[in-house]
Amino acid sequence: MGTLRPVMALTMAAALLLGVAQPAVATAPADTVTITSGKPRSPMYIGQVYAIHTVEASGGTGPYALSVVSGSLPPGMLVVGTSLGGAPTTPGTFPFTLRMTDKNGLFGEQRATIEVRQQKVSITSGKPRSPMYLGQVYAIHTVEASGGTGPYALSVVSGSLPPGMLVVGTSLGGAPTTPGTYPFTLRMTDKNKLFDEQAATIVVATPAAAFTSGNPPAGTVGRSYSFRFTADGDSDIAFALAGGALPDGLTLDKDGRLGGTPGSVGTFTFTVEAKGRSTSATRDVSLTVAAAAPSTPTATPTGPTATPTPSDDPSATPSESDPAASQPTPTPSKAKGGWLPLTGAGSPVVLLLMGVLAFCVGGILLVLAYNRRRFTTPE
Repeated sequence: MGTLRPVMALTMAAALLLGVAQPAVATAPADTVTITSGKPRSPMYIGQVYAIHTVEASGGTGPYALSVVSGSLPPGMLVVGTSLGGAPTTPGTFPFTLRMTDKNGLFGEQRATIEVRQQKVSITSGKPRSPMYLGQVYAIHTVEASGGTGPYALSVVSGSLPPGMLVVGTSLGGAPTTPGTYPFTLRMTDKNKLFDEQAATIVVATPAAAFTSGNPPAGTVGRSYSFRFTADGDSDIAFALAGGALPDGLTLDKDGRLGGTPGSVGTFTFTVEAKGRSTSATRDVSLTVAAAAPSTPTATPTGPTATPTPSDDPSATPSESDPAASQPTPTPSKAKGGWLPLTGAGSPVVLLLMGVLAFCVGGILLVLAYNRRRFTTPE
């Protein structure tokens, strides 16, 4: 017992020392700031204003402050609060580093690059109509473009429009007054002086409508027919029947199509007119419509001809009024190699059945007679 007391005393002392001495706690690292938003949009184009790019972060203690610590933003762009904005003015590639700092001086950084490109204007509309005809007013031709920044301005930078035509806004219009060939170059310019060009040529001709199609081919009765008259040398040309008569079943529309199904045979002469805005032309037409080729009859197989049975009087002639007498009587079919008919009352099948029936009846009568004699009492 004396020995146990010192041991217990030492144990309690050790427990007290362990309870007082706390384990060392690892010191947490200082809080960090992390930029969580994506990088600014790239590429950008000169003169275009972009939606504000807001830089977002987590960690640290707000409020945050955004700055560029290396490189530079494209000229025309700047930092406002925690966002980037503006409209770039100079083409090029601009690398930079953004830093987001909290109120305690903790920060996070993000590297980014913005490429600024020169905008390209492209004329997307087709070229002006050609030929044009002297003295005729045409629908306005509007020049369209894509890219760049509106509004656009249209100009002629080389050559010249035909006299009587001019540029209004982004369109061409007017009525040419002098025949000839006029090459020129159009330029479409945006508000930042970016432009695209289009070379074009307008031929101004004296209107003179003339047929360009040949003569229509012959037709056939009952068969579909189609032919198109064409003409040139004037604008808005329409076709019409100016004289004569078309074949039955055919019509002529204003676009020059002669079509339908001819209904009668013959040669038909008529006059077609091609009428433009200022001039017209006519053509005399002779159209032949032929009969359809006769179809070859198809032979239809018929059954064997029945052989009439000769009457008692060879010279007798069937009466026309008696249908039965005029109809031939078919000969009964015969079995191969024999003369007995296969059908009717005298056929072998009927005769065989009758023989079997007679045999059965005779057998029954014989049995009845035998039994009667057997059981009859003698007198």
